[in-house]
Amino acid sequence: MKASDITFLILTIFSSDLFAQESVAPPAIYKSSESILAELSEEEAASASAGGWGVSVSPGVTIRRRSSAVSQYAIYHPYSTEIYRIIEGSGTLVTGGRLTLPLSETASLDVVRSEEGIDSGLARQVKAGDVLVLQPGTPHWFSHIDGDSITYLETRIRINTHPVHYQ
Repeated sequence: MKASDITFLILTIFSSDLFAQESVAPPAIYKSSESILAELSEEEAASASAGGWGVSVSPGVTIRRRSSAVSQYAIYHPYSTEIYRIIEGSGTLVTGGRLTLPLSETASLDVVRSEEGIDSGLARQVKAGDVLVLQPGTPHWFSHIDGDSITYLETRIRINTHPVHYQ
């Protein structure tokens, strides 16, 4: 082996070691409780929405608040799984069954909705600390929200390339 080959090999080993030492994982994405609550309050003051108000924490992760003063849509996501963890408040969440026809217009391919509710779903009382996993195509609807509002962590993960419809 020539001296130049040995020098090249040594430089390659040391430079890759230096690169590995300088390359570090990024810190966690962080949003304080105070920031989330302030953003939710700002969103709520700006509009009344059937979908509630959301604060994005990262792509696919939202803190969402829904109001009892606004009619709720029944919806499903044909491409995505959603995971809810109720943070504050309580209400009746209906899951499963079929959306009651007629369906409403929507701007997203991953949201199918009805203003009429759900037929043959299972109604559950949900409260702070509860976790629900909604598979693609699973209708869901807050048919009743106790008090003023319900707040929950919503994680939506697109897992399908072909939509799931039970309609």
